[in-house]
Amino acid sequence: MKARNEMVNDRVIDWALGEALAIGSLLKDGTHVRLSGQDVERGTFSHRHHKLHDQKEDKKVYVPLNDLYPNQATYTVCNSSLSEYGVLGFELGYSMTNPNSLVLWEAQFGDFNNTAQCIIDQFISSGQAKWIRMSGLVLLLPHGYEGMGPEHSSAR
Repeated sequence: MKARNEMVNDRVIDWALGEALAIGSLLKDGTHVRLSGQDVERGTFSHRHHKLHDQKEDKKVYVPLNDLYPNQATYTVCNSSLSEYGVLGFELGYSMTNPNSLVLWEAQFGDFNNTAQCIIDQFISSGQAKWIRMSGLVLLLPHGYEGMGPEHSSAR
């Protein structure tokens, strides 16, 4: 948290801070935001920290983005199981039921989205043409070569 505060003071923004600022502005404007995926609360590379767990009091958590403004929208951030097919299918259904929410699903590593490819092909890519239903679902896939190998880090 100290490093994040230093970035604000130095007027330098990395991906995690930019993401938090964008989510915060949507919440202030009244848009519910939901982020789901394996280890999204902390962030796969320990970069996010959107849910803080009290080390002294069991089960006490704090979501800083839910405490920015009075009357803001709710931010839901939830870790999911490593079952991309099922989780992405659920998030797609959630986004279609709540079209005014921004629903984000993050694959922990790029190639982890492969097991959910049929959801992407059969429902996300063609859903609006098939059923004339829009979805606010956004897929977040890691990118770049962070030393984990080409498929694991580039979403190929």
